[in-house]
Amino acid sequence: METIACESSVEMAERAHEWCSTRLSGELRRSVFVPAGGTPTELYRFWERHKPGYLEGARLLQIDDVLTGRQKGVFRRYFETHLPGFRAQLVPIGPADELASAAILGFGLNGHVAFHEPGIEPDFYSGCVKLSAESRAVLGLEDRTWGVTYGLGAFLRVKSVLLMVSGERKRAMFRRFLGETDTFPATYLKRHSDLTVLVDCVNSG
Repeated sequence: METIACESSVEMAERAHEWCSTRLSGELRRSVFVPAGGTPTELYRFWERHKPGYLEGARLLQIDDVLTGRQKGVFRRYFETHLPGFRAQLVPIGPADELASAAILGFGLNGHVAFHEPGIEPDFYSGCVKLSAESRAVLGLEDRTWGVTYGLGAFLRVKSVLLMVSGERKRAMFRRFLGETDTFPATYLKRHSDLTVLVDCVNSG
């Protein structure tokens, strides 16, 4: 695992771009798991401005979405807003049965990745899940909301994983991630042979 501290969201986006360029440029059939949320937004702005060559012909696989309730499909709408220039390459999450060559992931407040919540078996590949109270609170969702998601069973099969961690509220959980004894979804990523973690200055200090 390589951990890189970033001074700003702009630097994190630049580092993520460098990672993508290294990991994706030589791939003949490029496909990337991509997350919604605040953390990757600056990277998506970069992609929209520069249209990097490593994304030419690449398939961008949406990793999760809200499945029920008032906010059903909120992540699909996020991508329509933040990556309009790549609309033809975006693959909305449906049966969730695809395999990507790389994964870009965020880090949840309770240590989840995508909607692979604590308590779900680590070999879970994809499917429908009941969202945790923490996830519902962050997204403003009602009780008993369900999501659909890829899980660790998918992310650990890709060639390279990029984990992006930002925000003061994630500080304590990220400290636990760096430890040796805790077990929650994000910690299983440390088993991957090519894991890069980009972390903001709030969490790296």
